[in-house]
Amino acid sequence: MRQSTYFLICFALLLAVLAPLALIDIADRKNAITSPSHDGASIVADIGAVPPANILPQTHIPASFEITTPDLSTIPWHDPLELRALIPEAVNKTTAWHIYKTHWSEADELGFMAFVTAIGRAACFTIDECLRDPANPYRDLDDDFIWLGDCADMVYVLRGYYAWKNGLPFSYQNRAVTANGAREDLRYSRAGNIITGRRSATTPLTGKPVNAQKFLNRMRGEVSTAMFRNHPISGTKGTYNDFYPVEITRNAIRPGSLAYDIHGHVGIVYQIEEDGRILIIAAHPDQTVTRSWYGPNFQRSGPEKGSGLKAWRPTKLVGARKTSKGTYIGGIITGADNDDLPDFSMVQYEGTQSLGDNETINWQAADFIWKGRNLNYFDYVRRALADPGLPIDPVSEFRETLQLLCADTKARRIAVNIAVAKKIYEKDHPKRLPANIFGTYGLWEAYSTPSRDARLKTSFIEALRVAREMISRHRLGDSEIVFEGSDLPRTLLQVYFEETAACEISYRRMNGTYVVMDLSHVNQRLFDLSFDPYHCPERRWGAKGLELSSCRETPEKAKWYEAQRYLRNQAHRSYDQFTGFTLEELKSPAEALPNEGGIGVLTPPNVDIHGFLLEEIKKQGSVMAGDANIEGGGQ
Repeated sequence: MRQSTYFLICFALLLAVLAPLALIDIADRKNAITSPSHDGASIVADIGAVPPANILPQTHIPASFEITTPDLSTIPWHDPLELRALIPEAVNKTTAWHIYKTHWSEADELGFMAFVTAIGRAACFTIDECLRDPANPYRDLDDDFIWLGDCADMVYVLRGYYAWKNGLPFSYQNRAVTANGAREDLRYSRAGNIITGRRSATTPLTGKPVNAQKFLNRMRGEVSTAMFRNHPISGTKGTYNDFYPVEITRNAIRPGSLAYDIHGHVGIVYQIEEDGRILIIAAHPDQTVTRSWYGPNFQRSGPEKGSGLKAWRPTKLVGARKTSKGTYIGGIITGADNDDLPDFSMVQYEGTQSLGDNETINWQAADFIWKGRNLNYFDYVRRALADPGLPIDPVSEFRETLQLLCADTKARRIAVNIAVAKKIYEKDHPKRLPANIFGTYGLWEAYSTPSRDARLKTSFIEALRVAREMISRHRLGDSEIVFEGSDLPRTLLQVYFEETAACEISYRRMNGTYVVMDLSHVNQRLFDLSFDPYHCPERRWGAKGLELSSCRETPEKAKWYEAQRYLRNQAHRSYDQFTGFTLEELKSPAEALPNEGGIGVLTPPNVDIHGFLLEEIKKQGSVMAGDANIEGGGQ
């Protein structure tokens, strides 16, 4: 078993034990913090408005950057003690953010990588728990400040927190407009965004250094996934983005890199496996932190929406004055140009055969060639990052895919538990769904699970694809596939039984009794799981028959559940589709157009892994019988 698999299993077990108690407290503690929220006013594009005085206009002063890329193959990633030794001792031990360096050195970047890796491997399930975990050498257990946030917050908080502790310059983009001038939710803008303002943690020539906790807490209210939705060469001369796309290599994609999903989610890379899997840690609107890995659950797009794998842009404090105490005051933080970045690459959008400066290339038709084979993008990433010459073990590949599904399902259980603990299901159902169920605000954003459920469905679809591809490639004699047995479908079915049985998920019904399922049951009822937080716990877990009898709900809520069936059948997330219909307006897609209430899909995609493997066992029997006849001369 790989070390990362061990961490995922331990993490899932910890969630199963602690979630019912700990997360109720987390939801309550959030109310104790007063900070700006991601409300509509701060997210919707404000075209042509004058930036407030406390927001710096987006500026860029050319500076000399000496950018070096360390050889990450020499880093002791799997030795916790040696890895910890890479994290420097804090220079700022109070809330004051003194700047001691004008730029991040190679050692600083290595320390940040080690810091992120340690956090990713820790058994923590909120940002606050992660920063209080022994994995964080900077933790202050006597400090009662509570670190909260969703996925974008976590990306910025970890970087800013490390910069504060190490006296490094830090700046973040806090203002944007849509690239085409449309008034849209910036998190889901169709043409992407252009950054127009930023805030920096610099010390004025006359005045005190910033209070780090207040600065980072304020930052949470100003950043969102809109900050990642930028064309790599967007903007006008003199502007820069916090992130840039990188080459698909082991040295360019490293702990601290980011994976952006255009459907409003971003994760942090904390480890890369020897087989090329990119392990991801991410927070969610309900404050939980989960682990997964990079795959089709992070949807690709064209460069204008900025999807994919990114790195933090190197920055430098210029024009500052050094004091007698060794700190820097004044100055402005600027970012390196794309031309100065040795690992800047458009390969994620252009493919391996079409590199260059062509911005209009059709990203959907991009080819990703690996050893003469044209792979899909995510398979290409895996092979490009895998240790050279490492064969593919189809059994391990399938087993780890199922273990990821287990971790995702247990993370969903926590999200549902939070909504149940808040008794959202006892509230009256709103008269309308949100304008878009996948991207909104308020109670729905905090407690519903349509996006999380869509990613879970995508992962089940991917598990079926993995099984299908491993069997197909093995039968075709693919030299990369190494299997020692004689019947791969039967072996994979045995793995399916083992892993699904080992993954138990339980929930409490409204009558106080518990239902215990395993992953195979979730597989069977996947498209019956309600994403609606106003439904009873039984509905949230797809109950039917006797199991559903304990659900005390109004007839109206039962009708809402039935009306949402076609939305539950949908495995993809769509942020440009209006969903704000009343119960009476929702219809079958066969009966009405989407703008008339016929939203969702009629039939769910196939996720019957068990049925597929049974059919492949029958085929394998026929193949083996045919081989025996050939060897026996047809007798």
